[in-house]
Amino acid sequence: MAQDIHTTLHVTVKEEKIEEFNRLVEEICKAVEDNEPGAKRYQFFLNDDETQYVLNESYVNIEAVLAHLKGAAVQIILPKILNICKINRFEVFGDVNDELLKTLSKVGGVNYHFLNGFSR
Repeated sequence: MAQDIHTTLHVTVKEEKIEEFNRLVEEICKAVEDNEPGAKRYQFFLNDDETQYVLNESYVNIEAVLAHLKGAAVQIILPKILNICKINRFEVFGDVNDELLKTLSKVGGVNYHFLNGFSR
């Protein structure tokens, strides 16, 4: 059975760019929802002063993650987002392949392999 892949991305947004960031978040969420059936969850959360954001993603398998990386959301919209924020932490949970590990290393991401537990 294919294993789900989960990610968390923590970013700090430049204070003067919060409105633009929020607009781009709407755009990227719609692009993922409309075009990536392998994305199970794609949710942004923010702190009270709207400068710290966390993106929680979940994909049905590694192939869905790779499709996400090649899709319009990542290729067109994400670079605009990364121009106005700083990545603080990027974590990927699940067993990934060399292609994804290479991508992770470019942005300082860390991969965590499953050890034990369950989900319902």
